[in-house]
Amino acid sequence: MSFSSAPFPPEPDDVVAEIERPYSLYQPALQVVPVVVDVPHAGRRYPRGFVEGARLPLRSLRRSEDAFVDRLFAQSVALGAPLLVAEFPRAYLDVNREPYELDPRMFEGRLPPFANTRSMRVAGGLGTIPRIVGDAQEIYFGRIPIREGLARIDDLYRPYHAGLRGLVQRTHASFGTCILVDAHSMPSAGLDRDGLAKSDIILGDRFGTSAAGYISDIAEQAFTRLGFSVTRNRPYAGGFITEHYGAPAAGVHALQIEVNRALYMSETTLEPHAGFAAIEKAIASAMAECFARWSGWLDEWREAAE
Repeated sequence: MSFSSAPFPPEPDDVVAEIERPYSLYQPALQVVPVVVDVPHAGRRYPRGFVEGARLPLRSLRRSEDAFVDRLFAQSVALGAPLLVAEFPRAYLDVNREPYELDPRMFEGRLPPFANTRSMRVAGGLGTIPRIVGDAQEIYFGRIPIREGLARIDDLYRPYHAGLRGLVQRTHASFGTCILVDAHSMPSAGLDRDGLAKSDIILGDRFGTSAAGYISDIAEQAFTRLGFSVTRNRPYAGGFITEHYGAPAAGVHALQIEVNRALYMSETTLEPHAGFAAIEKAIASAMAECFARWSGWLDEWREAAE
């Protein structure tokens, strides 16, 4: 099927660009903490064919992007934890979904028989290949070939999760435990499920099923100590990544951290604002405390200081 689109203003070449690799991996010289950080939604390389075939301007496509979260958590590497960052945008492919949460209304051709076509996320237009962004804005003019959707899964989704799974497994083997920090950002607009304005930080542990309580307690205390407002699991309890990797009984804990975008960027221009450096520093400080306490180091450091 051919697609047409209205002429939108040109975007920077570093945004409209082919995806050269599924992810970038940043590793410390020596991993000294049982922590892995992944950033699945900050990818900002939009293939030209995808942009030109969309019914929306690029800025609208980028509304679902967790912009700059990779930079906010970059100090995790200096603190001794590997950092895995998706290179592709969430509007193109969402790795925080099952591999085949596919909407049959989106595709030309037959879906695999094992596809999950009835999940709540598919119904909402937010499956593995999203149908919408932002306030229910349709991405495509019409159906896309199923082979194209499956190619995105084979070329990007599977390698991303292979990389993440390898990091988790190696960390668990080395330390006897692993804490996976799944880093995201959230729009400032909207209310939580209790009708309250969103907090600065929302921690998601799927109501205690993806991480032991002390993991989330330590994170909440670290952010609260820095003056952030923090809530847990409302409205974001964690998605496929926390559900799939979190196995507290086996010593693998997965905690989703959502950062309110208004703290560090303009949600209109999609650029960092004057508060970015302060938030970047604060998140690094919170992660330093979390990594130390999760590793059991903080008490030792305090005793040594005394």
